[in-house]
Parts: sequence; C-alpha cells; structure tokens
Amino acid sequence: MDGLIEQISSVNRPKLGEEIPVVIFRAFRLFTEFHLDQVVGNKGSISLLQHAGRELGKQVGKNLIDKELDTYIERVSNFVYDQKIGILIPVNLGNNSMLFRLDECITCAGMPNIGKRICHFEAGFVGGIVETFLGKRVKVYETKCNAMGEGTCEVKVELSNA
Repeated sequence: MDGLIEQISSVNRPKLGEEIPVVIFRAFRLFTEFHLDQVVGNKGSISLLQHAGRELGKQVGKNLIDKELDTYIERVSNFVYDQKIGILIPVNLGNNSMLFRLDECITCAGMPNIGKRICHFEAGFVGGIVETFLGKRVKVYETKCNAMGEGTCEVKVELSNA
C-alpha cells in the first residue's frame, strides 16, 4: 500500500474537476458497507472497514509525522479539515487512551438517526494515525455517531491491551 496515496492523487478530470457532492461519497461508502454486512456479516463488515481506514491513517500519518504528539495531531487535524473529511478534535490524549471527536463527519453529519453507528472507516483512520505515531497497534472503536442521533462522531483509542 505504500505509495498508493501518490498514485491516486493524480486526477485528470479537466471538465468535472476533483470535487464531488458529499451525497455521492456517502452513497458509495454506505452502499458498500450495507453490502458488506450482507456478505460477511456485521462484525466482518466493521472489521474490513476499520482495517481499510487504519491503512489510510497509517499512510497519511507517515506523511505528517512529527516527533511531538501535539504537533502531529494538529497536522492530522488540519489535513482532515482541509480535505473536508470533518473537524477532528482531540478531546483527551492520555497515557492509556485517547478520545477524538469528529464534528461535521463526511459520512454521517446531518443524517437522521438510523439506529446504528456507521463510521468504522473513520475510527480505523484515527487508529492508524495513532499507531503511526506510537509504532504499536492500538484498539479503536466509535463511541458516538451522528447516525445514532448522538450529534457528533467520537472515537476512542485504547493504547494498552490492543
């Protein structure tokens, strides 16, 4: 997967440009998730999406790495904002766990309550950026989601027992 970001960064759409409506992104993302649920089950779907997000987080993290955690998280937060993924806010950067909020999440901000959390890719992404900084595997899961009517997305990263 090394170099994949560079490979997909070359866009040749002289008339249509690089941007797409959020609803189209959501359609691709959520229809994929719903299909995965049917094929590999809910746990399998969550695992696949989280691992994909984790790999992206690792790649992005390598490009933004800094020796200071605060500076690194600020760089990642700026990337997430600049790419219009959402507004990543570190809530708590503790020794045993970290908590991040993702406001205006591209996948689910403004959605009605559908009764389940759906931002497993984003949770994996956060896990991947933390793993890149720490150099070790972490456990990650979504604790809040707009799609559950919780007003924001929130991701918890457990640094021990991963």
